[in-house]
Parts: sequence; C-alpha cells; structure tokens
Amino acid sequence: MHVKPSLELLLAVYNSPEVTRMTLEGYCRQSDPDFTLVIADDGSGPEIKQLVEEYRKRLTIRHLWQEDQGFRKARILNHAIATSQADYLVFSDNDCIPEKHFIADHKRAAQPGCFITGRRVDLGPLPSKELLSGEWQNPESLTWLLHHALKKNLKRGEKGLRPPYWLHRLWSRKQIGTLGANMAMWREDLLRVNGFDEDYQGYGMEETDLEWRLMAAGVERCTVLGRAILYHIYHPEKTMTPDNKRQIQEKRTAGQWFTRNGIEKQPD
Repeated sequence: MHVKPSLELLLAVYNSPEVTRMTLEGYCRQSDPDFTLVIADDGSGPEIKQLVEEYRKRLTIRHLWQEDQGFRKARILNHAIATSQADYLVFSDNDCIPEKHFIADHKRAAQPGCFITGRRVDLGPLPSKELLSGEWQNPESLTWLLHHALKKNLKRGEKGLRPPYWLHRLWSRKQIGTLGANMAMWREDLLRVNGFDEDYQGYGMEETDLEWRLMAAGVERCTVLGRAILYHIYHPEKTMTPDNKRQIQEKRTAGQWFTRNGIEKQPD
C-alpha cells in the first residue's frame, strides 16, 4: 500500500508576534490540515514562545529557539531539518501569510528528484496596515488585491492569481530563482548536501547557496506559479551582508556541493 509522504512547514521567525499571529492563523485555515509546523526561532523574546503555546490547541506545532547572536537563520533551520520526522519540508517566513491551499498545493507539486520554488505577493505599507489592524480580514480577496495593485500599493500582484490548473502548469514552465520564503524539498535531498551552509552569518545568500548546491548534486529546480500563494507583510528592505556575496562566489568556484559547516560539522 502506498503511504503518502509526511510534510512539515519550517517557519523562520524573529520577534514580530503580531505578524506571526496572522501567519499562524493562515495555517489554521488550510484546506489540507495534515501537516506539522516548526517555529525556527532565531533568538526572539518570550512573546513568540507564548504564541506557540497558544496555538498548540489548533496546530501540531513545535518550537526551536537559539540565542540571539545576530542573523543566524541557516543555523536554526539546520536544527529544524535535523530534528524533523517528516519526509518533505516546506520553508517560509513568519511575515508571509499563506493562501488557504498553500499546503495542499505544495503536496501536489512535490515530485522525486526536484525541489520547488514559488513566489509571493509583496504587500506595501497600506495593505499591510489594513490586515494587521483588522480593518481588512482576507488577503485572498481578488477585489482587494486588484484595488491595491491599481493604486500601486503592492508588488507582484499577479502572483496572487489562482488560474485553472492547465494554465498554472503552463505558467510554471517559467524558470525562476529560489525564494527562501517559499520553497520545498525532500528531506533526504537536504541531508545529501548537508543542509544550509552556516558560514553565512548576517542577512543574505543562504538560500541561493543551497539552491546551487542542490542543483550541483543533481536535484532539479521546479517552479510553481499560480499555486502555493503567499502574501508578504511589508517591512523595510534588509541590507545584504557584503561578505556573504563574496563567500558564495568563492564557494561556487570551489564547486563543493556538500557543505562542511552544515547539519553535520566536518573537520577542516
């Protein structure tokens, strides 16, 4: 008898309890509730832990925390990967509200030998304020999205469209780079490349690095557009750590797709 693969959602979190609450509400409303969720917490204060305790009544959720020593997303995600019991892992951030079919769409998109990359609608300050204040409740409303798109209050509004399945498949032939807030892959493929490279400390490049190492290891990148939709709450853009851009160039030149500073620590 064929057994469906289990799925866990790895949610990267750093403070912002009000935003995190909205995102967790999105996961409570999923059309497919058969998944687990781990909060990969990069040093938040006690408010996030309290939020997790509250949502244990509605979600199968666990909380992993590390001390705040700057941006160390790769490290906490590796901890989440290493301790996961699921076959298939979906990655997102606490400021990305999922559309109600987000989990179901990722399950349908999963296929052997591939990792999935999706996209999100980037909400500007005004629509983000409307959601956080409760003035507007439903980010999935096409009327609301169209209104704000016409007012230029958001970016990539077309990524919120959910076209017929045949058109979604046609649209998804387009090749796009990996977005850490909306990607999914088999846990065994992640273990094969030793997860994220923890040499990347500070913002930027940890997902891009993982993308090229997976592809170098023979895992194909597959696009999902028109499905697995997210709505990103506005915040000022972060500045990439300059050293991370230099590192990825050096690591690509060296061509080592199995990182030495990943889930397992390899001696120099």
